[in-house]
Amino acid sequence: MLVQRTSLIAICSIILAACGTNNTNPSSTNTVPVADPINGYTDVTPRYIVQQKSQSGAQQFALHEQKAAAQRRQWKQENTRKQREAQQRYETEKKRIARDRHNQQYKVEQVRLAQQRLEAEKLRLSRLHYQRKFEADQKRKQAEYTEQQRLAQQKQVQQANLQRQRAAQQRPAQQQYASFAPSPSKIYQGKGRLNRLPSPVRSSLRLRGVSERGMSVYVRPANGRGPAILTAGADTPRNPASTMKLVTTYAALGILGPNYRWPTEIYTSGRISGGTLHGDVIIKGYGNPDLKESDLTQMLQMLSNRGVNNIAGNFVTDTSYFKIPYSRPGAFDGKSAAAYNAQPEALLYQGRGSNYRFKNLAKRVQRSTRNMPRNSGARSDLNNNLFGAFWKVWVGRMGKGMQGRHKRGTTPPNAQLVHRHHSKPLRQIIATINKKSNNVMARQLMLSIGAKGTGVGSPRSGASVIGRFLESRGLRFPELRIENGSGLSRISRISARHLGEMLINAYNSPWRQDYMNSLAVLGVDGTMRNRLKKSGIAGRGRFKTGTLRNVRGLAGYVQASNGQTYVMSVLHNDNKARSKARNAHDELIKWLYYGARGNFASR
Repeated sequence: MLVQRTSLIAICSIILAACGTNNTNPSSTNTVPVADPINGYTDVTPRYIVQQKSQSGAQQFALHEQKAAAQRRQWKQENTRKQREAQQRYETEKKRIARDRHNQQYKVEQVRLAQQRLEAEKLRLSRLHYQRKFEADQKRKQAEYTEQQRLAQQKQVQQANLQRQRAAQQRPAQQQYASFAPSPSKIYQGKGRLNRLPSPVRSSLRLRGVSERGMSVYVRPANGRGPAILTAGADTPRNPASTMKLVTTYAALGILGPNYRWPTEIYTSGRISGGTLHGDVIIKGYGNPDLKESDLTQMLQMLSNRGVNNIAGNFVTDTSYFKIPYSRPGAFDGKSAAAYNAQPEALLYQGRGSNYRFKNLAKRVQRSTRNMPRNSGARSDLNNNLFGAFWKVWVGRMGKGMQGRHKRGTTPPNAQLVHRHHSKPLRQIIATINKKSNNVMARQLMLSIGAKGTGVGSPRSGASVIGRFLESRGLRFPELRIENGSGLSRISRISARHLGEMLINAYNSPWRQDYMNSLAVLGVDGTMRNRLKKSGIAGRGRFKTGTLRNVRGLAGYVQASNGQTYVMSVLHNDNKARSKARNAHDELIKWLYYGARGNFASR
């Protein structure tokens, strides 16, 4: 503001000076003479002091303005510098705050991750603790279970011995039951050259999401010379499913003999007069697993040859040879009508008990013959398995007469034997059992073993006799548990090692050929007809298969590429074993066949 006023005064002074030049008296004006040093005269041109003062003020003003402008530029530069420094400090502080904030977040994240790792480690240690505790409990329970089984088996043996002693006092001297003396152990107990499943088998299991933990395998040369090739979980007792039939059929060969034939007898009670039997016809069974219509026809033809054309009495079935505790037909899985659930009986006819009732058997019998029973009770009895077949053959096909109905009973002491029919030899029966995995025939076999060994045809006596037979062959299996001989069970147990050692024992026994002939040929027949059918090893193995829910088994012999025969037993208990483990078992067969040439170098 002061600068503006000064400038205004200077301008006014200049204007006044200019105006005053024309009106001012030169003589009265103060002049300043100017000297001319060259020309030697003095310039007396008048110069006004006001003008000089104005010019001096303008110069001062300009100088002042320059100083002010310089000052302003300096202030502006100073302000700009200070603003820049302030901005830099602000940016630096902002970055520091952001860095501190990031560092704080990083520290928080590190703390969180550390806490997570700590919690995960605590959880792992907790799981490990409970897993070890569970395993310890399982081992303890298994040991208790094994001890209980040993005590129970010992008790069974004692009871069986007592029962045999009592029976020996009661039976005639000419009746001889099977007896066995224990032999030294012939079981190889050492580890195999390989103790883990081969790589192709593991890969197949992983590909299908199946754990290898539930799979037990035992491989050893069939001649029993040298150590085992592979022992993977081989000592763990597992459910064998239908591979249990291998134990039953081998025991049958040793106890009953390959030429054993089951008798079935037909009797009459009462006198025969004018072609009429005034009494009953009795058929007594002794456990024939394969009684068919042709066998029944042969027995009835022998009855006709006695001059019998009409039966005034009843048709009696005697099933007293076996002592079988009652079991609900569908107890295993609720499917009572399924063929694999057929119950054993001393008088088994075409795979069903003589008293098994079919829903529409009477109608089928009626279509085959015009003569039907007069009373409703007898017509209802036609639904019974054996009585319906009897009526169909005796009345419908042979044209004979029958007034009575079906009865269950025993053969009276005064009954007259008409004919004793004999079944196929045992070697043919076990071929049907093992190749087709026939459950009820295997159960018949075990009951027949019990009757032969103790005089009592029951599951308990059959299991006891099988155990004593195995001990006589140097095979003592503490974990062995046989419920019915067929493997259709949830409580049957055996280890892969012991099953394999039993196959080795059978291979080196007098019954090798009959036993091996009973097994299904790989890719050819039986339950193995569709396994590795188009591979180069079809026909090179003989096996028995086994399947249940969560169970798959495979055991038998492989003639390897090096010409040597090996025993292989696989017991697989896993919730995916039945549906997804078959390929892995086939891979094991191929590994055994081809690996023998390279001395099993590939793992």
